[in-house]
Amino acid sequence: MLTYTPAVQHAQPPASERPWLLLLLAFVWLWPGVFAHDLWAPMEPQLLTVIEQWRNGGHWALPTLFDRPYWEAAPVYVWLGAASQAVFSPWLLDAYEAVRLVNVGLMAIGFCCIGGAARQFLGRRFGRTAVLVLIGCPGLLMPAHLMSTIPLLFTGAAMCFYGLSLAKARVIMASLMLGGGWVLLALSGSLLLSLSLMLLGACLPLSPHWRYRRYYLVLPTALLWAWPQMLLWPYALYQADTAAFFSWWQQQALMPFGGFGQIQFDFSLWYYLKNLLWFAFPAWPLAIWSASRLRLADSDWGILGMAWLALLGFLLAVSPLQFQDLLVILLPPLAVFGAAKLDALRRGAAAFLNWFGIMTFGLLALFLWLGFAAMNYGWPLKLAERAVYFSPYYQTDVDYFPILVACVFTPLWLWAITRQHVRGRQAVTNWAAGITLSWSLLLTLFLPWLDAAKSQRPVVQQMQKAFDADAVRRLQAGQECVSVEAGNHTARIAWQQYGWLTLDVDNPHCRYRLVRRSPQATTPAAGWQELWAGARPREKREWLALWQRLPAKPTEPAKTLQ
Repeated sequence: MLTYTPAVQHAQPPASERPWLLLLLAFVWLWPGVFAHDLWAPMEPQLLTVIEQWRNGGHWALPTLFDRPYWEAAPVYVWLGAASQAVFSPWLLDAYEAVRLVNVGLMAIGFCCIGGAARQFLGRRFGRTAVLVLIGCPGLLMPAHLMSTIPLLFTGAAMCFYGLSLAKARVIMASLMLGGGWVLLALSGSLLLSLSLMLLGACLPLSPHWRYRRYYLVLPTALLWAWPQMLLWPYALYQADTAAFFSWWQQQALMPFGGFGQIQFDFSLWYYLKNLLWFAFPAWPLAIWSASRLRLADSDWGILGMAWLALLGFLLAVSPLQFQDLLVILLPPLAVFGAAKLDALRRGAAAFLNWFGIMTFGLLALFLWLGFAAMNYGWPLKLAERAVYFSPYYQTDVDYFPILVACVFTPLWLWAITRQHVRGRQAVTNWAAGITLSWSLLLTLFLPWLDAAKSQRPVVQQMQKAFDADAVRRLQAGQECVSVEAGNHTARIAWQQYGWLTLDVDNPHCRYRLVRRSPQATTPAAGWQELWAGARPREKREWLALWQRLPAKPTEPAKTLQ
């Protein structure tokens, strides 16, 4: 009898389920950069000062920096930072760490929302994959771990995306999440993203995939509970300071495009496309792969993701502000798209991604260990010289707890990358583990070195040493003063945080004056002499200089005519 023998199918080995590894990786990713360093530019000094002034008697609806409205500080971030300080500082964390703890909470919520959206849209296990794709994006590292309003945008966008994913299954929860995302984005100080995502939600029923009864319940329910809360802060601002409210409404309410009084546009497409290449890697190539394997227009999540990227991508393309961290608003659909067909990634592509990640982060980890040895022990010599060049204020500081943490992370990464049968999911996991290792080594081994380079503390200490003992005594007794111009926020914040000296604002009677000048302008104004000048390492635009008033020349007696 003729029989047919099918070809032998070599099945792929089953993927092992280890959700605790993802939790561990996310936990390790969240914390480096939160502890044990001073305020780093560009946003941390200003945000912390706004929070402290709010706690010291400021109006809850009006964020101010030295008694002037400061719209770059999102109101809700100020509230959360002040609440975190009240709860955790000083008994558990210092004031800086307590505020950065807000970032940890916001990023954790954002990860959970995007993971939940991927699970709702794609099925079980895809939520974990989407979070791994996010952890692997280098662009999230800086805004997620330093004081910044960007985590608010990320979390608000993630909540909206999750709310839309729940619309078919859980009407109440979907309404709460969608409306909560709108409210969080509105309380960031700009109504633009909230209004844009409301417009997106209203336009989704143009696709037949979003024409169902439950979605028609979700959208108005979310609007009904979100609108009153979105209007609460502008109303309170109007009641607190009418002039500040109209200034915000006319110039800031639609940032980065301005306000309702003046709307500005520019062409920033190439800037954001260029930065997206590294900011959202490997999310964007994986998203392109999924789009090539699927008909995105045939699914509700495909329609949502394409509409999201088209609308918010257009806003970035015509934005007058070129700020790479704004790309976080594109990450929710990119992460879900990247997870959709990750398991079907071709073996060659998965092997290349895995090899590229191992080589990149392996060499980077080796460089970081060598750099640690160079800056603390002088070997290798050339690397030690470069370490001194970029951070000349650094003093050898070897803390064995960070070294122990780094010694634990490094072999764990080596263990993770030695797995066999690497496919798409394992390649992305290895990439996420590599970027987490590099960030952890940088913010443990290099933290004191970075702090000496990025903090204003060494600058303050160097300037205060320029006074002789008699001047110090007179300054501490209040017999002398140092004047600074009101707009020199950098100096005012730095001396408020790190110095014993209290600066007088625009006091013409002070004997000393702290001024800003270019590195080339070494000649002080007439009637003054320069005692000191300095700045953070490699600062090329603006230095601080301490001037002392010269004593007035005695008036010569008039000559008598003979």
